[in-house]
Amino acid sequence: MILNDLTDRPAAASLRDAAIAFLRQTLPAVSKVNVTKLVPIDEGEGVWEAEAEVWQPNATIESLGIQTRRPVLDKVIYLVRLDRHLYVSAYGLKDSVSSPE
Repeated sequence: MILNDLTDRPAAASLRDAAIAFLRQTLPAVSKVNVTKLVPIDEGEGVWEAEAEVWQPNATIESLGIQTRRPVLDKVIYLVRLDRHLYVSAYGLKDSVSSPE
């Protein structure tokens, strides 16, 4: 883990890489993962939230066994919560997670 010199916070690149690695290992047949946003959720606890675009094969095309020349991919947005040690505490589809207000 890479920590910033002035604070006890992981570098943005480390947070991004941890979120990408987690989603690639957890989700089936991921074609591409792109982290679009990193937001600190709780500065005191060092909790961060990463928003990521995940490109996955279209479930309908796969379940019907339709052959295509190119893969048909769906873009799905996931949220991943990470702590200061880059451990994932929660993840889910963005639309299924309520935002703290």
